[in-house]
Amino acid sequence: MKKYKYIFYYISILYTMGTSLWSGTIYLFMRHNGYSYSLINLFLEIFWLVTFFAEIPSGYIADKFGYLKTIMASGIIRALGLIILALSPMNLLWMTVSGVLTALGDSLQSGTMTSWIANKAVEHGEKDQLGAIFSGYSIIGTPLTMAATFVGANILGNIRLDLPLLIGAAFLLATSLTIIPLLKYDSQNLAEAEEGMPKLNLVADVKYTVEQEQKTFAWILLLLPVAIISAGPLDQWQMYFQSGKTVNSGTISVLMSLSGMLAISLYNRYVSKKPLSNRGQIRLIVVSTVMMAATLFGVVGLKNWYYGSLSLFMLHTMFGSLENMLGGIVLQTTIQTENRRATIMSVANALDAGAEVAILAINGFLSDRFGIGFAWVSLAALGLLIFLLAILGMQSKKLEVEEI
Repeated sequence: MKKYKYIFYYISILYTMGTSLWSGTIYLFMRHNGYSYSLINLFLEIFWLVTFFAEIPSGYIADKFGYLKTIMASGIIRALGLIILALSPMNLLWMTVSGVLTALGDSLQSGTMTSWIANKAVEHGEKDQLGAIFSGYSIIGTPLTMAATFVGANILGNIRLDLPLLIGAAFLLATSLTIIPLLKYDSQNLAEAEEGMPKLNLVADVKYTVEQEQKTFAWILLLLPVAIISAGPLDQWQMYFQSGKTVNSGTISVLMSLSGMLAISLYNRYVSKKPLSNRGQIRLIVVSTVMMAATLFGVVGLKNWYYGSLSLFMLHTMFGSLENMLGGIVLQTTIQTENRRATIMSVANALDAGAEVAILAINGFLSDRFGIGFAWVSLAALGLLIFLLAILGMQSKKLEVEEI
């Protein structure tokens, strides 16, 4: 199992470094190139709309043709989208093409490697090690991706804002090529039709999977309102905290990564050493989500005190990292239909993408008319309310998951 764990770390970290090189500057680049806030929001909406429709087929492709082949294709397609955005002038057509390709690449990547390692863990009877593997990835990968983000934003971005996009694209292409020797370790789960399972029928296959995984999809819906809280800060922090002409998003991104790493370290030290009970698991998710919203209220409330606001945003990042990791573990450990794992995660990502499209539209409307801070606070309050109501509904139905 160690061999597969290291392959998971290797591919996941290299891929994430390729995206980290430009993640701290892409919206600053678009703004510098003349894109209005409305067009930037439109780019994001195109991204999430394509993701909504592409996620489920992407998961099906991974299950059908292999996870490593899928992640390799993802890097190539995503790199092409970045190159188009970096080299084209401000143009709605090329922005749309870039958004579509970037979204397709992201859809092929999301959930693919986690599904691959989860399948390997089940095959070797080590499903209980997934929590340690995922948290270990966070600890190892965070410093490396943090360094890539800093280099991309504070060094390359201050030379020329298109350099992080171009070098990130080159990095993704190189990563895809290095996967070729590892294809012998690939897995595919839909090579043969099973009894009672339709062959090559995506709609019927997803319907069958949903019927078999009602508990998993209950959790997917429960965690969906968290996106309402996190969508604005996740996409707009670069513009909210940018000060002066010098690009400082790399420094802020490093602080965010350190905050996330600290949260995961605390989780590893005090939580992951023993299985969480169902009640303890729910409590940790609730606390993380409530604190995500509460810290955003503080971030906006302290907007005139830059460093105080930034400090609270780091706390928001800590709780967001914890909730994101714990939610992923919950979903992976709840899944029972092993040969549909990537499809299930793609359905989850598709629902999240659909929510993002609606949230970004609302966020764009509120940001343009009342400011980014007002949009953050309003959506955080709405998301927290929906989440707490969903928690109450879940407890009334006594939804349970495996210990993690």
